Amino acid sequence: MRVVSLLSASRRKPAIRILGSALLLILLAIVLPRHKLADALRSMSPLTLITALPIFLAIQFLSCLKWHLIVNLADAQLPLLQSVRCYFGGLFSNLLFPGIIGGDVVTVTLAASRTAKKESIVSGTVASRILDLAALLLLTCLAIFVFPHRVDAGGERLIELVLGVFLGAGVLAVVAAILLRRRIPGKVAAYWQAFVAGFQRPVVTLLVFGISVISQAGLVMLMQWVGSQCGLVLPLRAWLFAWPLAKLSAFVPITLAGIGTREFVLAALLIPFGAEPASAAAAGLAWSAVFVIGSLASGAISKSVSLLVPPSEPCPT
Repeated sequence: MRVVSLLSASRRKPAIRILGSALLLILLAIVLPRHKLADALRSMSPLTLITALPIFLAIQFLSCLKWHLIVNLADAQLPLLQSVRCYFGGLFSNLLFPGIIGGDVVTVTLAASRTAKKESIVSGTVASRILDLAALLLLTCLAIFVFPHRVDAGGERLIELVLGVFLGAGVLAVVAAILLRRRIPGKVAAYWQAFVAGFQRPVVTLLVFGISVISQAGLVMLMQWVGSQCGLVLPLRAWLFAWPLAKLSAFVPITLAGIGTREFVLAALLIPFGAEPASAAAAGLAWSAVFVIGSLASGAISKSVSLLVPPSEPCPT
């Protein structure tokens, strides 16, 4: 009950999430050798952040296109420019609201103000997030089964644990979907119908999933490059395994935009692949800087589009 109360309070009070990030970062500095952490951060040139920012935004534009396609598959009839406004507004809001889900809520709210088909927006956003999770799962499975790399015994046990968690979550998701389909009453059924509609054109759905895989893989490779600038040179398999799982830690609404939790999870997952913990944490901090700057830029993009095409006027497709 105490944990539930803390999570609920963190959703309501941004100061709690800021405090959570600050405490985890302080703990990180206490646990890890500070001189190694500082050396790893100093080894990264400011040019790295400047270069990573446009790449990050380009990948987010691709993710925005994916979201635009899937919500319109659900018959949202949302113009592309408004999709850009809503998606990047939600990305900016990740800095203000708990975890990734908070940004999704803002995206849905902005989009719902432009169309009467709220069920399509909500269901399409859920479908988009499910495709993202499936893409992350695919990348993790590629890391485990396709790309060969030797890990220690602890790493093998960690991989087995992750596979067990994924399998259990998958079974629960299937069972929940079957039960919900049979029991959904009244108005909620419209959301289910809109959700199903997003998957009724297999070719387009496959295209959307392909975009999601490319976007997530692009983020992994960008993270690998940022990590190499901090002296963390690891094979792609290590990043394909560790980064999606570290990214999922941002769903836990106890820190600001996942800052703090992501660094701890990333360091823990990369150690079995031979990573120096301080370098792994420094790479996570560097990524947090890219994410924060990118989110601020996303807010500027969303505001610019809203000025270009006011919500009260129709916008071109």
